[in-house]
Amino acid sequence: MNCPGCNAEMTDLEGDHETLRECKECGGLWVNVADLNRILLHNNLPGLEGQGGKMDADALTGQCPDCQVDLVRYVGGDRHHPLQFDTCESCGGIFLESEFADAADTAAAEKKIIEFFRAFSSKQKAKAAI
Repeated sequence: MNCPGCNAEMTDLEGDHETLRECKECGGLWVNVADLNRILLHNNLPGLEGQGGKMDADALTGQCPDCQVDLVRYVGGDRHHPLQFDTCESCGGIFLESEFADAADTAAAEKKIIEFFRAFSSKQKAKAAI
């Protein structure tokens, strides 16, 4: 499987319930949507559909490593600290960029995923409250 960010070969980080794929070149992380929702829900966070964000139709993203269709970028956060992820509208897979570099195993990657979506979700809630 090739990385949607830099096209390098991705490697599997296998865990008890999911397989995450990491790019050693750019530090990106690919996770299937069912595994992502399981991680989020087990950590008292809303599933992906409840995360909010706004689609950036002008963003140039890569292709889904599973389906080979173009990815769609979702942006959240504020203008000083934007957060973004890319998703495949066909299979639902998610690509998270370089802030996931150096995830030694699935436990470390899951911790970073939880931190990312906790911040993404809280920034969306703060925007909605304004």
